[in-house]
Amino acid sequence: MLFRKPFPVKKIFLWSVVFIFGLAVSFLFLLSIISINIGLSNLNQDGFFIPIMAGILFIGICLFLFIWVIRFIIGLLKEKDIIRSKR
Repeated sequence: MLFRKPFPVKKIFLWSVVFIFGLAVSFLFLLSIISINIGLSNLNQDGFFIPIMAGILFIGICLFLFIWVIRFIIGLLKEKDIIRSKR
């Protein structure tokens, strides 16, 4: 009897979630860069530092959430033995 390896549907789905989440974070990163650019282009106005600070803070939050979600998904994949762990 021939045994086939099961098709890795969960693995493909979770990596596609990682890819789509990466695209969303890169879009938010672009918006943060635009905010910083607006702040830097209006240095002669009062409150020019608000878009700069908001952009920098948003970049930090996006990177933190992206790293946290990616580590969670990879941990989930290793826990369910969908990807091979090195244990």
